[in-house]
Amino acid sequence: MELATVRKTGACCMNNGRAEKYFGSGSGVMQNPVWTLSQVLLATGGRFLSGRTEAGFRRVCTDSRAVEPGDLFVALRGENFDGHAYLAQAVEKGAAGLVIDTIPEKLPPVPVVLVADTLRALGDLAAYRRSLMPDLQVVAITGSCGKTTVKEMIAAILDKEYNVLKTKGNFNNLIGLPLSLLPVEYHHDFAVMEMGMNQAGEIARLTEIADPDIACITNVQDAHLAGLSDIAGVARAKGELFAGIKAWGRLVVNADDKRVRGLARRCSQKKITFGRNPKADIRGLRLRSLGERGMAFTLQIGGNEARVKIRGLGAHNVQNALAAAAMAHAAGVKFKNIVAGLESFAPFEKRLQVQKLTGGIRLINDVYNANPSSVLAALETLRQMDKTHKKVVILGDMLELGQQSVAAHQEIGRQVARLGFDALLAVGEFAEALVADAWKGGMSRKKALVCKDKEQVTVWLRESIAEGFLRQGDWVLVKGSRGMRMETITHDLLEKQG
Repeated sequence: MELATVRKTGACCMNNGRAEKYFGSGSGVMQNPVWTLSQVLLATGGRFLSGRTEAGFRRVCTDSRAVEPGDLFVALRGENFDGHAYLAQAVEKGAAGLVIDTIPEKLPPVPVVLVADTLRALGDLAAYRRSLMPDLQVVAITGSCGKTTVKEMIAAILDKEYNVLKTKGNFNNLIGLPLSLLPVEYHHDFAVMEMGMNQAGEIARLTEIADPDIACITNVQDAHLAGLSDIAGVARAKGELFAGIKAWGRLVVNADDKRVRGLARRCSQKKITFGRNPKADIRGLRLRSLGERGMAFTLQIGGNEARVKIRGLGAHNVQNALAAAAMAHAAGVKFKNIVAGLESFAPFEKRLQVQKLTGGIRLINDVYNANPSSVLAALETLRQMDKTHKKVVILGDMLELGQQSVAAHQEIGRQVARLGFDALLAVGEFAEALVADAWKGGMSRKKALVCKDKEQVTVWLRESIAEGFLRQGDWVLVKGSRGMRMETITHDLLEKQG
């Protein structure tokens, strides 16, 4: 169930999301508000500055453009914006109250709450909302790779038996997670929350807000090194989830990842393990690629065993499925519903998504993000597709790797050469380092190319199709970090070729 379609009262506002309006007729007083002013003050520890003390609010909103009558507008600050500059606009659009951390020259004619930090206050509001739901179970997922896919998989499983709220898209940071959790209602049985980070302390704060009952660290890999120095720093940051969970919570542990196992050993909570490790509680056996249709494997949980087909490409998506199955098992879901939920899972957009171009060429659209581990997984997935058709790899920079950036791209170049692909095109600051090591690994200079920009990539692809180098059944993989906007290449191909 998507965040935008949550039933009953919408308790948050992001972008242009809509929610039902709760107002009396003609009185100007909201009927059955989601938030009272006293609750806002209690949740945030804020100071009431002005306005009606009997005020109530229907949603928490952080986007002045999306404010609707009755909303509580929280004025956040960012690198390129300051919500305090839009207080008047929010009031004009119907905001029934404001949460601020800087007092304006003139107070607006609505209730105003002053806090020390509006970002902190947003999290506090979400934490308070969660505390009102004692029967709600929160499932939290973090990890270097796969967390959004695992989130979608576990939500698909839980939805077979329960009412589920889940993070929309990858709203997984200090703004996104509170906005994902705020719409929770009493009819929800589970909230599935994804947690991301790029520096120490973020996961600890997100754990404090969500107060999870079940926690999973999918893996610890070399991502976000710029903010965490090395992989040991990544492990410590991810480990904040296990360290912060309640004593009676359950930890879902990747038995195939030594760093995750090490983090779990420090904790006393009940543990459920998953992986291909023979000692894992939830195991995946006899993996088989189904080509562009996905993967098949045998799921084993205790005495239960079933053959499962998932629409995700690659062996790493079987690992994601095992993580989701382990969380579902920890939540008490029936085995048959775990199987059914995994088989109903639909791959998330731009994550190893197979799309057809004119002429039958197959595009693997994996432009959502990239780090060394996810790039290697994508390359291995491409290698396994079939043995008879050409395979072209298009890579953009992997960002946020700090001092490891050059070495990481060189290693990818060597792996591309080792796997024997028919062509490599690289674009970005580290393209030359990547391609140079592909040459060293044995790729010819005609097959491995540095492109000055993404337009040059699309020109090469169009010409390769027109000249017959790429034909029906051939594969093109496009991948890069979010900041590289590699979707401009896939959009161009889909618009011009298909």
